[in-house]
Amino acid sequence: MKLQEYLKQNILLTDGATGTYYNEKYPESNLIVEQANLIHPEQIVELQLQYLRAGSRLLRTNSFAANSKFFPEQDLRLQTVRKSYQIAKKAVCKYREESGSEEDIYIAADLGTVFDGEIIGSERVLEEYRENIDVFLQEGADVFLFETQADTSLLQELASYIKLKRPDAFVAATFSLDKTGYTKAGIGLLRLSKQIHNIPELDAYGLNCGMDALHMLSHVKQLHFYDNRPVFTVPNSGYPYMLRGRPIYAKNESYFVEHVKHMIHAGVNVVGGCCGTTPNHIRKLHEAILGEAPVEKFISEYVPGEEHRTMSSFWKKLKTGEKPFIVELDPPFDTDIDKVMSGSKTLKEHDVDLLTLSDSPMGRTRMDSLQLAGKIQREVGIQVMPHMTCRDRNLIALRGNMLGSYMNDIRHYLIVTGDPVPVQDRSTVTAVFDYNSIHFMHLIREMNQELFVKDTVVYGGALNYHGKNPDPIVKRMKQKMEEGCAYFLTQPVYSEEDIERLRYLKKETNAKICCGIMPLVSYRNATFIANEMPGIRVPAEVVDAYDINMTREEAEEVAVRLSLDVAKRMQDVADGYYFMTPFNRVSLICKIIDRIREEL
Repeated sequence: MKLQEYLKQNILLTDGATGTYYNEKYPESNLIVEQANLIHPEQIVELQLQYLRAGSRLLRTNSFAANSKFFPEQDLRLQTVRKSYQIAKKAVCKYREESGSEEDIYIAADLGTVFDGEIIGSERVLEEYRENIDVFLQEGADVFLFETQADTSLLQELASYIKLKRPDAFVAATFSLDKTGYTKAGIGLLRLSKQIHNIPELDAYGLNCGMDALHMLSHVKQLHFYDNRPVFTVPNSGYPYMLRGRPIYAKNESYFVEHVKHMIHAGVNVVGGCCGTTPNHIRKLHEAILGEAPVEKFISEYVPGEEHRTMSSFWKKLKTGEKPFIVELDPPFDTDIDKVMSGSKTLKEHDVDLLTLSDSPMGRTRMDSLQLAGKIQREVGIQVMPHMTCRDRNLIALRGNMLGSYMNDIRHYLIVTGDPVPVQDRSTVTAVFDYNSIHFMHLIREMNQELFVKDTVVYGGALNYHGKNPDPIVKRMKQKMEEGCAYFLTQPVYSEEDIERLRYLKKETNAKICCGIMPLVSYRNATFIANEMPGIRVPAEVVDAYDINMTREEAEEVAVRLSLDVAKRMQDVADGYYFMTPFNRVSLICKIIDRIREEL
């Protein structure tokens, strides 16, 4: 009976773990389990026989890690793939001989994750998968299982490739989530469900590895079934601890079985075990599900949704072509927030569209920008865009900060990698760079498409437009835009050369660019910025506009005049104006904004 027909009436039981069980049986072996296909094939036959005797009726080939990372020589990799299917067929034949059973047993050509996909490129990954698939097809495979996937990007093309060569093939894909419900690519279960719905070439889908049965059950209960395709759930036996370099899993068969059985009642069709599971797990699961039949799934209506982005005045203006005003304030070094709160109120009174807060620039600790943003937004009523650096947060903290700030109604972010920790502090302060700004933007894009879908957040990136060659800057801007970056905030602009560079970058990317204006408030301030701030270029004529003997009022008038002049000259480039506030002089920024509104 074809597997498609079998699953309409039956629950299918897979085998358990191959790799961890092999390490348990042969602890002296220094092989990865796929290498044993060619060196000790009899060991793999015996291992798979044990799963068949325990009740498994879907046997996965021992080929999960048959990829170029572990088998860089193509011939050896393809020999390993071929032998894996031959071993599975031999195990099935031996089982039939010893049991006299003629019941249906299926062999799944197992296609695991291709490692280093980002490095070798999607075309090479596709080629590697196709090579393995062709070997399986030559051996007669008609069931294919893509295991432990992180996204769906290649699955439609690969499933179509299989179906073109064998139209009656059964093709399934299972995805690995962590306990929080996300793949390594940052995709959650709801998002996966929607993507899979749009890949009709897949005959089944589901979850494997990554979590124990309890956590997998909790995610299965939240799964949206958008069609009636069979669903796999193949959890680990639990979470391991390391002993002498080897993962050790608890012997918890009854606990495992109890939760897997509940998955069937939630609509799952195929169950089995991943890391840590043994023939004992499969035997007890087989005994527990005898007589179980597939339950009817509740099918959710699939409605392709558009993003619903926060409708702040900043975002409306940026989308419609009107130039918004953004003003940056620095959080304090201590607990005194009187100045920043007072400044925020003044900026709101002057109809500034968005307030932004820096995140410990120059690697010097300031008050947390996210928490201060939430307080200002609640108490002042102005939209706030905190900067978020990757320097101070690992992946767990980045996701946690996004969730917490979203709960506090923050909907705008400036995503930056972060200034390095000062050299003198590096013996005591450690930078954390799990992600750079582009990777972090990818994470937020995925969260937008699932967790934040009802009110998605808007995020931009920093644009340091200096550099001998502008084309690498263009490339990086485009990478950020592909990851959902909606706008860029630039370093301060002073010269015609700066404006010409921005004009070129805008022409090449068509990006929304909010151009930076940082008024210089004295001769001393101007000479300091010109000489001591890397990445900011202040022409001599700008410095010369100030005099060391000027009063504060005279210097501020020069600052207003120069700021207005540069705003006029970059009017065709700027999609908005981004003001950096020197020494908390909010009143000066308000004067400049008023003059721009009057004259532009």
